[in-house]
Amino acid sequence: MLSEIPRLVDELVEHMKSGSAPAYRTALGRLADTAQAGGPESLTATVEALAPLLPGLGGDFAMTAVLAGACVEWGASPTALVDVLPQRASEAMMLNEVVPELWAKAARGRPLPEPVSASSPHLVRTLTRAARWRRGVDKGTMTRIAMSWFDMEDWLKALITVMADEGFRAAVSGDVKADLRERAAAVAHRSQSAAWVGALAAVLDDEPLIVIDPRTHRGYALTMSGIGDNGQLHILLADRLVGDPQQGLVAGDRPARSWVEAATSGNPYLGPDDPAIRCFRLFDGEGTYISPEGVPADIKILDGTRVLVLHPPNGNYGMGAGRVFEHMTPALRLDRILEPAQTRHWLSLLAPAVENDLMAG
Repeated sequence: MLSEIPRLVDELVEHMKSGSAPAYRTALGRLADTAQAGGPESLTATVEALAPLLPGLGGDFAMTAVLAGACVEWGASPTALVDVLPQRASEAMMLNEVVPELWAKAARGRPLPEPVSASSPHLVRTLTRAARWRRGVDKGTMTRIAMSWFDMEDWLKALITVMADEGFRAAVSGDVKADLRERAAAVAHRSQSAAWVGALAAVLDDEPLIVIDPRTHRGYALTMSGIGDNGQLHILLADRLVGDPQQGLVAGDRPARSWVEAATSGNPYLGPDDPAIRCFRLFDGEGTYISPEGVPADIKILDGTRVLVLHPPNGNYGMGAGRVFEHMTPALRLDRILEPAQTRHWLSLLAPAVENDLMAG
């Protein structure tokens, strides 16, 4: 199987050069089947062979990136994609952002085509004609902009898959992640995939976290990785911290096992009959409410560390899902219970909770 990969990739490239979409799709399926049948070695070889092709691809041929992402999901190493896929996905979002403005100027009131490939020739023709009056933008660049209206989701789908891998996230630079967050925010209103990419680019790994319980004057040092949103963090915090007060833990009802499984490795969807009920309201060290809908990166840094302050829940706030990213493995480790002097230090730095947000109730 491994020996077949180079030939099948060459065949795929030839069909892309010829512009034959049906032949391309057939070759893509043949490559996918062969790679999957060959196991991790063949899958990794496929990713390594496809990675150099990705920067120059667009339109229907962006499905090549989806195959690379699928290979990673099936067991390939994502390493070859680190310096390629995030940048290409970021570019697709950047180009996609300007399509409506360019279309409005070029199409004179006609509705923007739906982002499906069947309508791509019309949009491409309209925008490439507009390249004549768009200073500094040639026909090739305008074609790439136009195609982003149809291929952005493919780039984002592939990136979502590989960003679930902690090693991949660690290898992507902070600047690239910041760029992904910025580009995703600009198009998230029309793309749920972009919103997910922005959230994944904000995921914290090996991140220290201090949690203070002002009712008992106790504090906890934890380390978190791979947590997709604060709803998941709520569940994992309760699982780690709620227990016997005589052992230094937080008094209260422990979360149901089904909630913890949904937040870690089980089915993430709890449904209306078994929502996860939060055990705390969370505030940061500056007194700002930390919404379950936010992400851990929202937690402000205080004295060099992200700090959470536990407050009792007001009512039963239910969460229907344990985690946002099914294939991202979370970790929240309780490293130690703070010494009393350490807890007093953190308590002295905390601002009062600002409880003027109705959602904090």
